[in-house]
Amino acid sequence: MNQKEKYFIFLGLTIVLIIGYMFDRNQMIKKVKEYEMDIYKIDIKLKEGSEIMDEVNTIRQNLIKNINTLSSYAISGSQLLDEIQNVKTLANRLDINIKDLEIDPRNTLPETYKNISTENINLERQTLSFDLVGDFLDIGNFVETLENSASPLKLKNCSISLDSLDPRGVIAKLQYVAYGGEEL
Repeated sequence: MNQKEKYFIFLGLTIVLIIGYMFDRNQMIKKVKEYEMDIYKIDIKLKEGSEIMDEVNTIRQNLIKNINTLSSYAISGSQLLDEIQNVKTLANRLDINIKDLEIDPRNTLPETYKNISTENINLERQTLSFDLVGDFLDIGNFVETLENSASPLKLKNCSISLDSLDPRGVIAKLQYVAYGGEEL
């Protein structure tokens, strides 16, 4: 073998090696891009997951805040009787008659709310219903005074109609709720 044949053989091997190297390099670049795309997709899913966790934490904080708010409204049986006496006193002071005062001793919290949480919140809601008979402005003043006071009674429903016996009077059917429970 002469020098020229060795040169062409060496040149041919070099070209084959360079082509093999370029082919292998292109294959590696494709794999790297595939891995980068997979990493990018995983990163997006992780970011979405962290947003979901942020939402879960926000909802949990709101639940705790709402439970604490309801705890501040908690009332015992004797306190409820004291509140009824306060309502009667306020009505007398505003020259309003209270009729059909009724306390529903059952837990009036809907079943759907009782079973929402896996945690045992042990929350109960009692309903206090009564009719007020008197002047419209006095009844409005009564409702506003009771709502602005520190009373644990919270207005649930209010229906006002004209009093057929008094042309200047109205009858307001009010329904208040009070929250309580053993470990509130």
